[in-house]
Amino acid sequence: DSPDWYDADRRAVYNPAPMYVIFVEAGSRVGYRWETAHGIPIACEVNWLDPEPDRDSSDYEFYIQELQAIEGGEDFFNSSDQICQINFFRGCYQPPTEEEYKRLRREYNTD
Repeated sequence: DSPDWYDADRRAVYNPAPMYVIFVEAGSRVGYRWETAHGIPIACEVNWLDPEPDRDSSDYEFYIQELQAIEGGEDFFNSSDQICQINFFRGCYQPPTEEEYKRLRREYNTD
């Protein structure tokens, strides 16, 4: 172990990352996306890991209902049962750069 570990200020505050990855499910389809870690979660677009179900499958209607809730910008519950919304980061498939984030804040009047 490093001597720095033992000399570190134990009162230091832990600051978690501003965004983290969560898994998303719509029917049988699975994907992931970035979501804010503080306050009401705000999510980026979903990065799907598998193709859309076949239109003739029994799962397709359920998939479409869940997909519309996820991608429609409506409030929905994420895997932690927290209300989540996607509008702020629409079009972002990964966390935005600092410049993009500032532009979005101006666009949505959140400054």
